[in-house]
Amino acid sequence: MGQNGTEYRPTVAEKKLLEVMLNPLNRHKSVTDICDMAECNRKAYYRAFEKPDFEAHFKHESKRIADRSVAAVINAFVKQAVAGSHKHGVTILEMAGMLGADAVDDTPPAPTRVEIVVQDARKEQA
Repeated sequence: MGQNGTEYRPTVAEKKLLEVMLNPLNRHKSVTDICDMAECNRKAYYRAFEKPDFEAHFKHESKRIADRSVAAVINAFVKQAVAGSHKHGVTILEMAGMLGADAVDDTPPAPTRVEIVVQDARKEQA
């Protein structure tokens, strides 16, 4: 939604940028790579993000894509938890409100010093 209450309409270059940036396969691409894929220059990229309406539109579209994926992510976590993954199990239990986030401590325990005393059996018989 634009600042004046209307829906934001990206330019042709912005549409290409959005298409590239909203593709999860491109999430680790550099600005230069994104611009090359969108067939625009870096100036167009930075100009687009200077517009509050474009940035809001990008965030809205990103959230929409993430919202559609939540069920699949939860199902994948459940599958891993059932298969025995402790991390995934803890996350699912936290989400279900059955385990407090602060109840999980992945810190390994402090080392314990064990002293082994070997006794000579011949001395014990005397």
